[in-house]
Amino acid sequence: CRPAAGDDRLFIRPWVELEPMVRIEPEYPIPLVTAGQWVLEEARTLLSGMVYGWTFDWTPGDLSRKVADRFDLVPVAEIPWGSDRLAVRQTQVEEARLFAQVSYTMNPAEQLRRESWAGAVVDAATGIGEAPAMKGRQAKAEALANAIKDAVRNQLHTRILNKPRQIRGEDVLWDDPQVWVASGAYHAVAKIRLRVVGSVPYRIF
Repeated sequence: CRPAAGDDRLFIRPWVELEPMVRIEPEYPIPLVTAGQWVLEEARTLLSGMVYGWTFDWTPGDLSRKVADRFDLVPVAEIPWGSDRLAVRQTQVEEARLFAQVSYTMNPAEQLRRESWAGAVVDAATGIGEAPAMKGRQAKAEALANAIKDAVRNQLHTRILNKPRQIRGEDVLWDDPQVWVASGAYHAVAKIRLRVVGSVPYRIF
């Protein structure tokens, strides 16, 4: 995350498009009031991912076994709506986008959670992902999920020699992810920390 004023705070700078490439919403350009709600929702999601993270369940694709690739992310917990520890410090419009400077003050238990992810026994990884802009707002979240999946795959590819049938674990966002729009798609780069909690091998006959 961006430099914080203290060890108990996280800072991010989410944004939403006021004139998206794909006009799905009934109002266009997107009203600032609506955009403000969306950017706060995105901030809450990102900060929840940085504090609590997700559990993941990955079934690697295998053509020879006719197994489809599947990757599921489930939030461990979420910062509640209306939390007085989540603050929008500043907003500004740049190039038809609403940006917000958002901070979150962690309580002692949340600080311990973040600290536990900084240990040497936790793996760090970076991934990239994308999703078609035609999907609208959800494409941004999908691009981030794909980046997290790519980070998990990049890390486990070097650790697990024989492809398992299923891998389970948990991960957290370690930094404010980079997200941009280009060539008709949302693109994301995510830095994460992850732990594998179990894997199921294929049986050999």
